[in-house]
Amino acid sequence: MAHGQEVFNRYGISDDLPRLGLSSLTAGEHLVEHVERQITIGDQVRKSRVFLVKNTDEKGNIDLRIKYNPNELDEQDDAISEIERNTRTEYRLRDYAQSYDPTSVTATDLPDGTSVVSFNYSKYGLPQDIAYFRFMRVNITVKDGVPQLMTITNAKPFDYDGVRVASYRQTITFATLGSGKLPLSKKAIDINGTKKSQPVHVSSVAQPVALYSEERGVDIIHQALLTEVSDPRIREVSVKLDRTFPLMGDIVRRKGIDLPLPYGVSVAYRNQNMNIPFNDFTINGVRLNDLFDPGGSIGTVKAESLNIRGDINILPFWNVFGYIGKINVDAKVDAEYTGAAGEFIRDKLNQLPALPGRPGLGDKFCDSETYGRLCHTGNVEIPLHLEYDLRGIGTTLSVGYREFFASVTGTVSQTRLKGITDWGEPIATIQPMLGYQLVDYRAQLFVGAEYQGLEPRMDGHVKAGDIEFDYDIGVDLNKWAYVVGFNKQFDRNYNLTFMYNKGETRDSMTLNFGYRF
Repeated sequence: MAHGQEVFNRYGISDDLPRLGLSSLTAGEHLVEHVERQITIGDQVRKSRVFLVKNTDEKGNIDLRIKYNPNELDEQDDAISEIERNTRTEYRLRDYAQSYDPTSVTATDLPDGTSVVSFNYSKYGLPQDIAYFRFMRVNITVKDGVPQLMTITNAKPFDYDGVRVASYRQTITFATLGSGKLPLSKKAIDINGTKKSQPVHVSSVAQPVALYSEERGVDIIHQALLTEVSDPRIREVSVKLDRTFPLMGDIVRRKGIDLPLPYGVSVAYRNQNMNIPFNDFTINGVRLNDLFDPGGSIGTVKAESLNIRGDINILPFWNVFGYIGKINVDAKVDAEYTGAAGEFIRDKLNQLPALPGRPGLGDKFCDSETYGRLCHTGNVEIPLHLEYDLRGIGTTLSVGYREFFASVTGTVSQTRLKGITDWGEPIATIQPMLGYQLVDYRAQLFVGAEYQGLEPRMDGHVKAGDIEFDYDIGVDLNKWAYVVGFNKQFDRNYNLTFMYNKGETRDSMTLNFGYRF
């Protein structure tokens, strides 16, 4: 940072100057700006022409309006909506503390007395919707300590708003006003690329019409355009800039930290397999450990869940959410039968008085093909299919530094067996995570653990066809599993998350697709 500021100071470049490439709204607290745009896709040409009017009150609140003549907007071009979206982005960027990478700043002195100061934009702090600026190289031409020209060009192709951009060039020229202020004189953007195999060319020119300040008064740069925008017949649209959530969001953005959009909805699918060791069997209030050996029995469970989640970022580091869904469970209990029931019957029959020609009735019972299996050990498989409703709430706390981040997520959920009105006992889940962000790809890799607060006993009521019973079963479950996964952002609104869990008694995979707004 010190190196970058030192070079800027030596050549008379303000730290605010790089931000003009991101947002022309940094030109002044009160300004009128004229914007012309032309988009050519194949043989189709769309043109638009509008004015942006920005006013700032004493508390720093900004009122931003788009003024336009409807006859100067292409009917097929939703220019107002797009300008609103771009303007909101520029508004957020006006206070970014570090828009450029200070370690990339270099300076070259040329023989004609001019100097060129070059730098890259920061790849850490820029929001997703203008993340393509991480591909840009900036050159500022300076003469006699006064910036003359700033050019921004891409180092490699990138994707933006459905267009594969091959070349991007932004040119900003400066001019000194009578008041001594150095505003931008013109900001021109030229883009060439392709969209669905069709050539695309975008050209945009923005120039200030007038600047206002309490200290210097009014600087009128284009009187004719100022007269035009002052016409009471011109239409205007107010741009809603500030959002309530996340609270303290502006404070974080001013430090150059990008924040996700505050609201989100997502759909998640999870497939979990569990091997459940048993230590106790009680059916309808009767302990059956003598008949079925818990140590030699095991249950296998495959659970598939689908849920819908809604969330909100209350603070930049604090997210809360709620979800509802369905769970389908296919279980198989492989119980080891001890033979105790047959042995009991054998002993009782052997105690009866021997009948003529029928000695050892109990032994005969165990040797018979029909009932003999009751006297010998074996395995009994009991298949189950259960359907549950699911509901839950949760929260996530997170911190980050450059590419690294850490988070912890806690949830409390309940299930309800289909056909039953009462919800089960709450189950707590905790997921601590450590991650690394691949900044150039807007993707995150993470590792961590998952704790599932499953109780040491499973109880409930089962009705499967003509079979109906209460169960209370003791289980030995490992509550912890490790987690690995990744998250990928697609533009600013969409993201895809995949997680894989592996523990001593369970493994699972989770796929989540979300939309933020």
